[in-house]
Amino acid sequence: MIKHIKKLKYFLNYFISKKVSSEIFVFNIEIDTNKINNFLELKNTLDRKNFIWDGDWDYKKINISKYRNYSASYNSIFQIYLENKNFKECEEYKIKTDLILKGKKTGRANNMFELDNYFKSLETLKNNLNKYGYKNQIELKNEDKKNDEIGVVINRHGEIIKLEDKFGGTHRFALCKILGISKITVSIKAIHKSLIKEELIDKIAIQNDKYQMEMLVKKAIDNNYN
Repeated sequence: MIKHIKKLKYFLNYFISKKVSSEIFVFNIEIDTNKINNFLELKNTLDRKNFIWDGDWDYKKINISKYRNYSASYNSIFQIYLENKNFKECEEYKIKTDLILKGKKTGRANNMFELDNYFKSLETLKNNLNKYGYKNQIELKNEDKKNDEIGVVINRHGEIIKLEDKFGGTHRFALCKILGISKITVSIKAIHKSLIKEELIDKIAIQNDKYQMEMLVKKAIDNNYN
């Protein structure tokens, strides 16, 4: 009964707002790390609840070589593990320390003890990645976090674009770049509307056909990189 109510909700939502629920259609794929050559700033992202993004957001991509200048999370991993800085001297730690001391939430910790422990846990993450390679959430037995992978979107040409923080996996992505890990799992959070014909989008959305959506998106990605 609950399942049918949810389907009805998504059906009505699509016809009223033309939104294709990301709750249904987000999916993960394994890719070569070097396929990610660009990222998208948070200010240029669209509705996280909608799997189909329209407009010119993908023209605002920025080369991944400049990512350190935009993301404290990404930059800090390089500062710690490439430049050998103490984690307390990295950009992200300083920003979050300032927030905590002002009584604000950081998203990673509520106090300095938790913040220190979080940064110490990055060492364990780095060692595991170095020893075992990238393991996705299913392989790690974290079924309830199955889409907590490296967050990406797919542009109108089938290019994989890294999302700036808040969509998952920024620390993991940075560590994989530093460690030279060639295979990673990404979570496709949204695609450009022009990637799939509108009549097919209608059909897929109405039927909640995640399998067909995945096949069409994967084909577009393959066409772009082959």
